[in-house]
Amino acid sequence: MPDGRAEKHDGYLSRYIDTGFKKMMGKQREVEARRGDGSTFPCILGLSEVSIGGTTQFVGFIRDVTMQKSLLVAQAEREASDSLLFNILPEHIAYRLKTDPGHIADHYDNTTILFADIVGFTTRASKMSAHDVVTMLNDVFSRFDHLCEHYGLNKVKTIGDCYMITSIPSDQLEHDGCARVCRFAIDMFKAVREFNSTGQQEPINFRVGIANGSVVAGVVGLKRGDTVNVAARMEQNGLPGQIQVTRDVVDKAGGDFTFEFRGTFPIKGKGDMDTYILKSAKPIDKARHSMMILEPDLKHKATLRCNSTLL
Repeated sequence: MPDGRAEKHDGYLSRYIDTGFKKMMGKQREVEARRGDGSTFPCILGLSEVSIGGTTQFVGFIRDVTMQKSLLVAQAEREASDSLLFNILPEHIAYRLKTDPGHIADHYDNTTILFADIVGFTTRASKMSAHDVVTMLNDVFSRFDHLCEHYGLNKVKTIGDCYMITSIPSDQLEHDGCARVCRFAIDMFKAVREFNSTGQQEPINFRVGIANGSVVAGVVGLKRGDTVNVAARMEQNGLPGQIQVTRDVVDKAGGDFTFEFRGTFPIKGKGDMDTYILKSAKPIDKARHSMMILEPDLKHKATLRCNSTLL
């Protein structure tokens, strides 16, 4: 037993005998014991009073709890790991990873990807202190995070001023997920306007690009394939303050949205693609069963075309 413990133990025992006050005796107490080789270990120490044949005797015990302590530490580490896992991964992926720690990589045919980028960020950041840049991004992205949670979407990453989210990958027909991403994009600009209205610094603006298609989703995120690249190109070649989308997004978003045909542009790795601007969304309680697309006619005048779509 470490130095000083024996004296304390004898003191407690003497007090018990003199006063009948158990103090720490009669209860289990965790202490640090020392082996003959000088190493220490955690143990439970206890002392109880028993009557045998009319005489009072004291029975002491000591139990090594090294194994139990190790199990408690392992459990605490496992709980901390689980907490981190569920914070950074979609819930269904986290559960799968817990039950099967092998490689997880699933192919999904219909997933909607969104990229958003601050217009002129590099020039702007060069005129700001590092603290002010971080403060600005944290404020804006925290607003986006709230919207992401509200719409049940999957935040993939933020790199510098780039914000990337996806619909939750699913084998089901991508309609609701695409619509959620579109509504998220519209509300992003509302959040940016609210940020700008604080007047804390010069107003900021975003470009947003959205694409829909197949992806490979795993524990490390989304494989940078066709759909991810196209969504990035939609943002990079988009217009400030606008949400540029592909035809696939128009087809899968449903009937609550109005899109304006922007034009056909060469997209790196894909060739010429038709691009559209997401203009507005109907209130959810006023959903319609038609999709509105503003397209230029042969005389370059905007005409309205409605396509029948099932919700």
